[in-house]
Amino acid sequence: MSPRGRALLPSGLRGRILVAVALTTTLTMMLLSWGMLYSWRASLLQQEETNALAISRAFSVAVVDALIFADQDLYQSEGFLDNYVRMFMEENPRLRAVTILEPGGRVAARSWESRRPPWISGDLDQIMAVNIPYTAITRGQDGDWLLETLLPLRTGDRRWGMLVMDLEADSIRHQIRHSFVQLALFSISVTSILLLLLWLMLSRILHSLGMLVSAMDAVDFSAAGGPTFPVRHDEIGLLFRRFQHMKNRLDQSRADVLTAQKQVWHAERLAAIGRLASGLAHEINNPINGVRNCIYAIREDLDNKEQTVEYLGMMDEGLTSASAVLTKLLGFARKQQSGSGPVQLNEAVESVTRLVHFNLERSQVRLMTDLDPQLPRVVIDAQLVQEVIMNLVLNANDASAPGGVITVQTRQQDGQVVMVVRDEGHGISEANLQRIFDPFFTTKEPGEGTGLGLSICQSIVEAAGGTLAVESSPGKGSAFSMRLPLPPLPPAPDGRTPAP
Repeated sequence: MSPRGRALLPSGLRGRILVAVALTTTLTMMLLSWGMLYSWRASLLQQEETNALAISRAFSVAVVDALIFADQDLYQSEGFLDNYVRMFMEENPRLRAVTILEPGGRVAARSWESRRPPWISGDLDQIMAVNIPYTAITRGQDGDWLLETLLPLRTGDRRWGMLVMDLEADSIRHQIRHSFVQLALFSISVTSILLLLLWLMLSRILHSLGMLVSAMDAVDFSAAGGPTFPVRHDEIGLLFRRFQHMKNRLDQSRADVLTAQKQVWHAERLAAIGRLASGLAHEINNPINGVRNCIYAIREDLDNKEQTVEYLGMMDEGLTSASAVLTKLLGFARKQQSGSGPVQLNEAVESVTRLVHFNLERSQVRLMTDLDPQLPRVVIDAQLVQEVIMNLVLNANDASAPGGVITVQTRQQDGQVVMVVRDEGHGISEANLQRIFDPFFTTKEPGEGTGLGLSICQSIVEAAGGTLAVESSPGKGSAFSMRLPLPPLPPAPDGRTPAP
């Protein structure tokens, strides 16, 4: 089918089915109607021809008797034949013309007075050459349809002439036309009723499919339960049940994926803790060694109360410092219930920088922050966004040489909150830049990285509707940019959404 023909077809399923059924039904009814009409027309014409021949034969009996009596000079046949023709015409109103021809072609009697012969079967020679009864139906000279009968007049081997009889056939034509109209109306009625029933059936089917589509659009995979469908025992009901089964399987698959995702994220968090351990160990060991020295001094001079009080204060301060470090570490490592909410990104950056400054000091890397004080809140999981910041800062630390600088900058730009972590390290090659966010891809030495950190960071940011991108050149450092959308503004008291 040409593109133009396809464009003319309805785009909906109901329209396509109706067009296909309408065309098929119409074509089928036309063929059946044409076959029935043709068969009935042939039967009707055969019946009319038989009746015409019977009338001709009945009329020919008296004509042959008159010709025989005239041949024996018993009486004059001309006057008798004219009267007989006139009487027969009056008794048969369908007769239009009667002609009796002698063997030589001369008219022995006729019912017509025009100069032109009324016969339609040919000229006089063709008519006289007919040897068997013959009927023909066609249009006459005046435009009316005629049924003409040619009957040779015979007795034994002698031929007395030819009887030409013309009957009107317009009534037959009108009857055929009337039957055609009735048959056409019947076909149209049957087709219309069939299309109406099909329309109602398709409406019910499409309504059920519409319910299924609406339910599919309204499915909330984060909520329990699902849409309720009517109980049906047909194919549509089977489709409803299979959709419900599919949703249950998707719910289970989603739950399994979320569980696995949380396990991977927690494992990556533990890996990050391992990278922090070396720096934190120094911060914990120093207070502990100080406490041990204080205990040793107190034991050596138990009677010195002033020294004991002073050393107890120092011991409390040292243990408080170690406890604070451990609290930060355990708070980051603890597997908490996830959930998005308003988060001040600057606070998350400050919390992470306090936790990693031990590692940065040990690596002799300086951390600088440039935080926008007017930065609006974003909607994201607070612990997960800290994990993203932690990974980016630790990666920047690993890429930096002693004396390097890491800059963490936040700002609002184009309706988004942007955080950029920039380092002055060795940078990333163009080949690795295309794979930097692929799972299990790492450029670190074996045992120093899992290859999941950046992949997980990208998943966390994209789940919050944001993006995570990188710009880097070998030898010129790298800059990781996290962009998070601003939450929608609450409606104004008048119901309108305020402009940002």
